[in-house]
Amino acid sequence: MLNKILRFTKIEHTAFSLPLILTGAWMGGQGHWPRLSILSLIVLAAVGARIFGMSFNRIFDRHIDALNPRTAGRELPSGQMDLLTAFSIAMAALAVYLGACIALGRWCVYLSPLPLIPLMGYSLLKRFTIWCHFGIGLCLALAPLGAFVAVAGNPGFSLEVILFAGFVFFWLSGADMIYATLDIESDRANGIFSLPARLGPIGAQWVSAAVHLCALGCLILLLVATSKGGAAWVGLGVTVVLFGLMYMPFVPVSKRFFPIATLAGIAGAITPLLS
Repeated sequence: MLNKILRFTKIEHTAFSLPLILTGAWMGGQGHWPRLSILSLIVLAAVGARIFGMSFNRIFDRHIDALNPRTAGRELPSGQMDLLTAFSIAMAALAVYLGACIALGRWCVYLSPLPLIPLMGYSLLKRFTIWCHFGIGLCLALAPLGAFVAVAGNPGFSLEVILFAGFVFFWLSGADMIYATLDIESDRANGIFSLPARLGPIGAQWVSAAVHLCALGCLILLLVATSKGGAAWVGLGVTVVLFGLMYMPFVPVSKRFFPIATLAGIAGAITPLLS
């Protein structure tokens, strides 16, 4: 059962969002790392929130997943897990998230419902809008902002963290457009909305490229606004190369999303930390 739960929640993918969260925490500390206890609670909240969102994504999409050969083997559509177990996992993750928020202070408690709305609802967007890819981008963009509040103790967001959240938003939204090209035929056959289903793979890649230019623009503005030194610009260069690899025709689409898009996000997250 444990293996099924781990596969259902894709817990290993949480590790790739940690650099984004830790960078938000570092910005909340105005360039200083918070205590290990605070970082641990931030990571716990992030893990709980992600599992909560992933669980409801799987619950809401179980019938859609059953129609797609790529996703039909997932735990719910294949019958390896029942709906009650999936819902129980989501509720346990929610309890972990809320418990960590309570421990992190009153502002985290006040703001804790806000991420839950897109986390629960982003998977529903594909039922009525081709711009659904921005829903998952919003979910992850809130993560560094939440980490900032946890460390700073208030929602007085700096320009630095706003630009960084913009980078995260555009990076993941564009990457999801690329990933969705794997499901064009299934999406069209089953009435699922996505940019690739509407525009085709070439049109969708042009849109994702424009979105990724916005992501890199946010990162460049961040470095300029904070007067980062040479090492940060080297980090930006690495990030640009990884973004470019997502559009190389010799790279399989599945590899463009993972690991290349993931590595691009990690490189972008590390770049502001370099001085």
